[in-house]
Amino acid sequence: MIIRFKLIWIIFFINIFNNLYSYEIIRDPVFEEYFSDLSKSYNHDEINTYLVKNISPNAFVIEKNIYFTTGLLELIKNEETLKAIYLHEYGHIIFNHFQSKKIYIQQSNNKSEFYNLFSVGLAVLTGNANIGIGSSLTLNTNLVKEISKHSISFEIEADNFMINQINKNKINTSELVSFFNNISETNNYYFSTHPKNQDRINNLKQINFKKLENSLKFEWIKSKYSNKSKIESFNIFFKNLEKGIYYESLDLNIVNKELMKYEAFKKGIFVKNWENEFKKFININDNSFLKIEYINFLLENNLYEKYHIIDKFKFDKHLMNEYFYYYIYGKYYDKVDNKNLSNFYFCQFYKTIKSKIKADFFCKRYDIKNIPTLDKSYAIFK
Repeated sequence: MIIRFKLIWIIFFINIFNNLYSYEIIRDPVFEEYFSDLSKSYNHDEINTYLVKNISPNAFVIEKNIYFTTGLLELIKNEETLKAIYLHEYGHIIFNHFQSKKIYIQQSNNKSEFYNLFSVGLAVLTGNANIGIGSSLTLNTNLVKEISKHSISFEIEADNFMINQINKNKINTSELVSFFNNISETNNYYFSTHPKNQDRINNLKQINFKKLENSLKFEWIKSKYSNKSKIESFNIFFKNLEKGIYYESLDLNIVNKELMKYEAFKKGIFVKNWENEFKKFININDNSFLKIEYINFLLENNLYEKYHIIDKFKFDKHLMNEYFYYYIYGKYYDKVDNKNLSNFYFCQFYKTIKSKIKADFFCKRYDIKNIPTLDKSYAIFK
């Protein structure tokens, strides 16, 4: 059997950083929508893809979620490289490698961190009502290192899937060849259990699809997290935002106004008529966390006339999977003076994050008999 090349770890070891403390999860609706659209274009099952703030170029899978680091975005120049990495990680999900490894480590080493996959910091709401919800959710560094060490059989399976998809979707791999040619695999414990660089290079050289131009969305994301986009106007836009500068009249032509205003809003910059512009942006981007942010905006600004939208979103299945779902509806029912439901939803939230003192406080302050049947049916804790 020809050993298929291992993709993502070649990038991981281009720059090695041993003193990593955490992987802070960044909820970026534009980044997440990019991969949602990508999965649809490949006719794949849609999975959650998240961005984490960490300088080490990396990508990995936890459960059925894919994570990319900001360090990886900074390194990659060609969009097709990002697509190939996504396909490799998607392969790990298809073959259920995370669960297999999790079970093996639990049985052999009894490592307690695998019973609590996320090292979750206390999730808080920002004090700035113009920004919306902020999260201090982080992934434990040691956990990321452990789950990143796959066996060679797992890597071959994921690589085989990726190779098939690269051929099917005619993805250019020239940047990957460059990575493999410039990395040293000596003095690296990781490569003792992974395919050799030359084997990967030989496989890459058999693939020779035409290189395509990067999409505008990729260049936008690239600029936002590295300021190294090929489109200089994007770089200037984000540099100005960092300085607190946003020109309402600015027109980048190739980017919709709602997106530009959203980025300014996230930086805490005043955006004229943002109440209506925010709703327009949700119509463009159907991201569930974006809806959480919008609900929080309505609540913080006491826009009672639009609270019917909060009721409309309430049983959106994607929204219900959001970390802040129970918190935001606890906050909503507190605003409309429905203390029973407010306490019920806060109880759900604080039990979920294992905040015992707060959970005990709220869970004792509602009568389950007065909770509507539909709400009870979706509750985690009765």
